[in-house]
Amino acid sequence: MPIGAEREVIDEFERCAIGRKQDIRDLFVPHFYFGCEADDPVTASAFDSKANPFGARLNAIFGSDIGHWDVPDMTDVTEEAYELVEHGLISEDDFRDFVFANPARLWTSMNPDFSQETAEIVQ
Repeated sequence: MPIGAEREVIDEFERCAIGRKQDIRDLFVPHFYFGCEADDPVTASAFDSKANPFGARLNAIFGSDIGHWDVPDMTDVTEEAYELVEHGLISEDDFRDFVFANPARLWTSMNPDFSQETAEIVQ
């Protein structure tokens, strides 16, 4: 660019129509999902609307550790995930969202016929 030439200002987020800080939460939080290891206590932060900016609750989804080398008994994985409830880090409602509601919403929001197609495959 020659010296003294004007640069065009490009606003990469202009089409997002962000006019206030909360718009970022409203635009992104409902559409992002985060796989979390079953026994990771940091998972609780996804559900902490008091600590998260603008009271956000992130869509954390149960990411099984079953295939990891350090899991000698695959039946322990879900039990370890429930320890988040037992230790008071998340509520039972949060746990339901973690292992069922959030994953179900993820798959059905992309394909409303997901459950029907899954049932057809199993039959």
